Amino acid sequence: MVMKSTLTSKGQTTIPNQIRKQMGLKAGDGLVYSIEGDHIVMKPVKGTLLEAFATVKPKRRPEDFSRIREKARARRVKKIVE
Repeated sequence: MVMKSTLTSKGQTTIPNQIRKQMGLKAGDGLVYSIEGDHIVMKPVKGTLLEAFATVKPKRRPEDFSRIREKARARRVKKIVE
């Protein structure tokens, strides 16, 4: 199946209706993109952490996971105490 859409000046495009229906996509659904050779691969994000893995670039490298865990613990404690 080959379909065409046009890229706007803002870098937006419309996913053809037949593709949206076949993939079960609706307004507000997330998508992830990857480049494989000379192809762009677009996949729906269903909201699981595994599917979203590596879609967000870290603010700094290397990540300090012990600091991140400590901040998360502190937020949980604060929520429990409140």
